[in-house]
Amino acid sequence: MPQPIGTLVHALGHNWLGKADIAVQTVLLAAGFAAVGLRLWSRRLQQTSWQWNDRLILGAAVLMLGRYIIELVLILLCGMGLHSFEVARSGGAEAFVRFNQLTYAGDLFWCTVVCLVQVSLLHYYLGRFQQQVIMWLTYTVMGLCTALWIATFFATAFFCNPPSKVWWAGAQGHCGDRKMLHTATAVSEVILNGFILLLPLPIVRHMRLARARKVALGLIYILGIVIVAISAVRIKIESNLDPEDPTYGSARKSLIACIAPLLGIIAVCLPLLPPAIQQLFGTSVFCSAADGPASDSPSAGYWKTTVMTEQMEEPEIPLVIVAPPPMAKKLSELAHGQIKITSDWEIHSARNSARLDRDPIQQGSKL
Repeated sequence: MPQPIGTLVHALGHNWLGKADIAVQTVLLAAGFAAVGLRLWSRRLQQTSWQWNDRLILGAAVLMLGRYIIELVLILLCGMGLHSFEVARSGGAEAFVRFNQLTYAGDLFWCTVVCLVQVSLLHYYLGRFQQQVIMWLTYTVMGLCTALWIATFFATAFFCNPPSKVWWAGAQGHCGDRKMLHTATAVSEVILNGFILLLPLPIVRHMRLARARKVALGLIYILGIVIVAISAVRIKIESNLDPEDPTYGSARKSLIACIAPLLGIIAVCLPLLPPAIQQLFGTSVFCSAADGPASDSPSAGYWKTTVMTEQMEEPEIPLVIVAPPPMAKKLSELAHGQIKITSDWEIHSARNSARLDRDPIQQGSKL
């Protein structure tokens, strides 16, 4: 078969870094879109409208698809993953011009995706954790993430003056220090990702969760630690890039750089998947009603009790035991969890408050 003119498709057979890059990104991108799809399906099952964090993570997945297409073109047309001398021999100087142009676009896509993933997770925190301190810290980190994206985007876009000097090395103008730019961006990303991971920990560790939810939460945190570790490894790779062999070194950098945002898309979606998982597998193990605040939480032990009368509604009181008679308990079991009280009942206070005895108004009420 004749060699395609102007491409390096023929070299894909021995381009191991290029093939590994394609394989890893294909699998993770498919998993990311599956997670986003299940997330949006969960919203539909819950009959809730999309929130901004849903739109942001969907935008991140779409932009990541665009970057994936750029990566395919870089490998197939520009020989990313091969040593520069082989690219020069097969594709000539034009291959390096295309390579620099596409790398320039891919870097802009990448920093935008990272910011969208971070802000989507932080926006989810705002809806999930209502403590004032956590909310203020979340707004602060959200501002830092946005500021980092603006700085990285424009520093990358105008790294050279004029920008065309990025791909036309012979053009008049000047460029900045590429290694310093990439290292500073990677270090800032590691710090922010670590802070985002730790931000809700003081609240989460005091929550009372069912065993399955504890396991799922632990896996999410492990995934977050992996993302931070991968970002740290990227710093080392950035510092060791050989400017004389850009096509080979860029493949290693791209292989590591793509994993963090793709895993981030998956991790951000995981907390919202229980309704879809329940629908698919018929299990409510991740939707347990046992979830709640821990016993040392200020609101622990308080359950809202409403007594329907003609004129009033009783306020919240600290209850721990609702003890129906044996017959009522049997009826509740037959009613599949719906407790229907048809006779006497008693409520014992957790804090030595007066016992609530039966009341003719309360008979026949439903909890």
